[in-house]
Amino acid sequence: MQPINARPLPDDRHACILWLSRAGFVPGADGSPVEAEPSPASAAARVAEGLLSSRLFPPGRHGAGMSRLQVSEICSLRHGLVVGPDMKSVAALHEAIVLVTPLADGRLPGVVADALTRFGPHDLTGATVLPVVTLADSTGEPGEALLADLRSVLPGAAIADPVALLGTTEYEMAPQLEPRLDELVR
Repeated sequence: MQPINARPLPDDRHACILWLSRAGFVPGADGSPVEAEPSPASAAARVAEGLLSSRLFPPGRHGAGMSRLQVSEICSLRHGLVVGPDMKSVAALHEAIVLVTPLADGRLPGVVADALTRFGPHDLTGATVLPVVTLADSTGEPGEALLADLRSVLPGAAIADPVALLGTTEYEMAPQLEPRLDELVR
């Protein structure tokens, strides 16, 4: 049995998608969980998951490698409780991180910064973070303030140039996101 961070093949990759959900999940009409308030960030995270899955786990490669893909939601719940990823394991196990979020006045939203720094600081040396900004639900544009925020909450990580996604649907986002994800897991 291989340890979770094993990479027996040279092209094995360990990637993580972190995304901001507006309101978390609630029971749907049939009792299954549905997003309380769907957002462009949710759509972008689904696109990223599909595209990365097709690259990390291509047909015919079953059992051959040890690539890994983790998807974690960041959500602010009642009374200031923030649900988010276990950043200690994200830092230890992943070399590629996709962070999908809107902006608040051109900056990283506080709930995202809180989730990324909880129980930290976390050393992300060796990891590359691809910020994916959903412009449809943002205020402000990605720029130097966002990059400074990311460097502050993700110490040691290489921060890639942000992807600014236009549109609100998966269909609109996929062509904008695909080439950047290919670069990330190459």
